[in-house]
Amino acid sequence: VDDLVFRREGDVRKIFSTRRTFVNDELAALYGVEAPGATAVAFVPVELPKDGHRAGLLTLGAFLTMNAHEASTSPTLRGKYLRERVLCAEVAPPPPDVETEIEETPGEAKTLRERLEQHRLNPACAGCHSLLDPPGYLFEHFDAIGAYRTEDNGHPIDASGDLDGEPLANARELADVLAEDERVGACMVKQLYRHAMGRLDTAGEKPALEEIHDRFEVSGFRFQELLVALVTNDSFRFVSPPEVS
Repeated sequence: VDDLVFRREGDVRKIFSTRRTFVNDELAALYGVEAPGATAVAFVPVELPKDGHRAGLLTLGAFLTMNAHEASTSPTLRGKYLRERVLCAEVAPPPPDVETEIEETPGEAKTLRERLEQHRLNPACAGCHSLLDPPGYLFEHFDAIGAYRTEDNGHPIDASGDLDGEPLANARELADVLAEDERVGACMVKQLYRHAMGRLDTAGEKPALEEIHDRFEVSGFRFQELLVALVTNDSFRFVSPPEVS
């Protein structure tokens, strides 16, 4: 982020599609790339292979590990992060009486994906899981710490999925889609606005968000210009008068 925002002053949306990243020796081994000069504490810039499996923040070890369980992946958690944090979709929490644990079904579901598909047969679960799991499956080639794999429980992995009806083969294809998705820039504006205000935005602040986004877009989606657009906008500088009942 520091490299993209401050050194190169580039389009910050490329954080989700760039092949440039920084690794120490352990991450270099995890990603299978050469990284001269990398040590346990020294990070060096590398370019991920053009025909490789990774591109962008969502294919890096930190994101994949944070959105997984200790010893298994979680398409649901990874899909939820993508929906809520990258695209700013609203995902309702599961009903309080719904069992969220996925039961083992020996002899039937051989992979986590197959178990999740069975879980979605429950009408109470299907609504949210049909939104979260299809894009979450795109990350199934990466295990709980983000290492690339081809099998789950000894069976070939199917990492295909979709984003809002657009079929995708894997997380690498998702990175290419996010590079062109208009929701990514708009969501960055919204997330920064919420962080700066310390609260969720309201319906009445939609014009302000659009105005900030327009300035962000004109700048070539440079994050530093987004910060200026935010702090100089009237929505940030002024407090609305209290409503009189």
